[in-house]
Amino acid sequence: METAGTRSAAGRHAGPDGFRLDINGLRALSVIAVVGFHFQIPGFAGGFVGVDVFLVITGYLMTTKVLNDLRLGRLSLWAFWMMRMRRIYPALAVLTMVSVIVGWFVTLPAEYQRHLLQALSALTFFSNFAFKSDSGYFAMAAQTKPLLHTWSLSLEWQFYFFMPLIVGLVWRLASRAMSGINAVVVALQVFAALSLAWCLWASQQDATGSSFFSLQARAWEPLAGGLIAATEIRRRSEGMKTSWLESPMTALAGWVLVAACTVYPMPEARWPGVLTILPILGACMIVAARQKAGEGSLLALSPVQRIGDWSYSIYLWHWPVWVFGLSWLAVRGYEVGSVQKTAMVLASLALGALSYRYVEQPVRTQRDFWTPRVLLTASGVSFAAFAGFVSLAFLNQGFPGRLPEYLLPAELARRTNTPRDECFRNANSTKKATETYCSFGSAPAAAMPSAILWGDSFANQYLDPISSAALANGIHGLIATQSGCRAFVDDAAIDAGYQPPCRQFNRSTLDFVLAQTGPSIVVLGSIWGTAAEVSVLVDRLLSAGKTVVFIMPLLHVGFDVPQRWIENQIRAGKAIDEWKVEASPGLTMSAFRGEIAGVLDRYRDNPHLLIIDPLSAVCEHGYCYLVRNGQANFRDTAHISNVNASQYAGLFDAAFKAALRAGTEAEKKQD
Repeated sequence: METAGTRSAAGRHAGPDGFRLDINGLRALSVIAVVGFHFQIPGFAGGFVGVDVFLVITGYLMTTKVLNDLRLGRLSLWAFWMMRMRRIYPALAVLTMVSVIVGWFVTLPAEYQRHLLQALSALTFFSNFAFKSDSGYFAMAAQTKPLLHTWSLSLEWQFYFFMPLIVGLVWRLASRAMSGINAVVVALQVFAALSLAWCLWASQQDATGSSFFSLQARAWEPLAGGLIAATEIRRRSEGMKTSWLESPMTALAGWVLVAACTVYPMPEARWPGVLTILPILGACMIVAARQKAGEGSLLALSPVQRIGDWSYSIYLWHWPVWVFGLSWLAVRGYEVGSVQKTAMVLASLALGALSYRYVEQPVRTQRDFWTPRVLLTASGVSFAAFAGFVSLAFLNQGFPGRLPEYLLPAELARRTNTPRDECFRNANSTKKATETYCSFGSAPAAAMPSAILWGDSFANQYLDPISSAALANGIHGLIATQSGCRAFVDDAAIDAGYQPPCRQFNRSTLDFVLAQTGPSIVVLGSIWGTAAEVSVLVDRLLSAGKTVVFIMPLLHVGFDVPQRWIENQIRAGKAIDEWKVEASPGLTMSAFRGEIAGVLDRYRDNPHLLIIDPLSAVCEHGYCYLVRNGQANFRDTAHISNVNASQYAGLFDAAFKAALRAGTEAEKKQD
């Protein structure tokens, strides 16, 4: 997203000002790749690598700028940071304000509050931290976050802050200019190696994917570009004009590598990782080759150079266009086809061109007016006013009066009330299951627990009705639930990345359950893997004399119920208090449920196995209710909502009563 020089590149050769048409062309390819990937256009399965390529360009251009200023003895950190602010902030601020205005009309109160906080984080260049904390299994879908893409700008700005500080310090610690550049090369190599090592480690250990937004895991990418810049400057200092890398074949190989990564479906879930080296290597080869784009070449074509000029603004606008465009189409019941995608691509290009022409260029070129003082004052006043608006929005709970009242229950359906990582552990939690159990039900403080809830989010979702039933039956229970980690005897998880913490969690939970007389009641709920896995787990617990309350799978709706409910009501122009769909085999997972029922049927004469089927609470007469009595039964595609969770309390009450009877009868037999 960097621009070398301040004038338009379109139709111009590389000139004495040092403008690199090849880099501008690489920038154009990168933004096209990102837009193609985000807009789900065929041929761009790995297009997200465009962001990584942008980071290489950033590192190269900015390190070149800093080192040249150091050699001339004129480096000013303040001037450097103001140059970057002049380049990035105005267009970002305009985009952010427009997204907030559009959000006023199309987002629900709580979602609008989240959007405002994300806007603040974008304007302060901390959005990568904000979105990092909001990543993982239960994070809101990316398509609901219009400013999600600003994480990369925040990461860039953090690089702008630290890189000149470190490079300047290393340079000044060296006694001579020659040793200074050598020291910088070594320092960049060390920091790049450390960052790459962290990246490779995190890609294997981070189950939530939060390292995607991390400067530590990404710093090696701009540092790779910085190393090219530093070695070029060192070579010139030593009187060497060219490098063996400066050849057409190097450039061609780089272009092929970047293009291949753009087309090939790269593993986004573990990004950045070892395969990230490929597009970074390709981008470095293109930059290091320093091949001029002659007249008539593809890179020198005016459309390519124009897109390169506009790339930053196109990047800024394309994601909000996609997010708000999807929302507009969904509300009106339109499919997202090639026509709609083409329209959104053209809108992104047009808005990018307008932003470049009327926001970027005036601030960058009209320096007599946009002095540093004026720029800082305008930015500060605007930010203060916006921060005041955000405060007002939170005081007014997101201004619910701006939307029809009948839309608000859909937002309530999304809310959960379980403290994360305290009672419901995160997927990559390193806490042992036996550390600080949360409890449910009622009992004297020193009482031994008589029950335990064990499983993943599909167990934890029933916590409210389980708590009510436990309280009614005098049961004291403990909560052993972890996101994305189904209850298991051995070593399984939904995602392979969850396995190490999931294994430890299940082992420690099983040891806790089997090592003492209580808890005697084990409530099992999970997104079960196979019927065979269920059989092994249930058999192990029953053999140990435990009473098992087994929760059968419910529904897998396949779409976000609250969101679709909102869209249906907007189209209807009125409240929809009841929404039922046919109980199809796919919806009810009848085949899989049949397999589990067949396995559990072997224990039908065992009073210590109690089966709860929540399907009976939401489905009847061949239909299943997604919305009933003006409340959604689900908070997403499969998890139940808290607002209607009480309808399952009777099922757990009956199960707990039966469990207590079974325990009493077992004690009598022992006597």
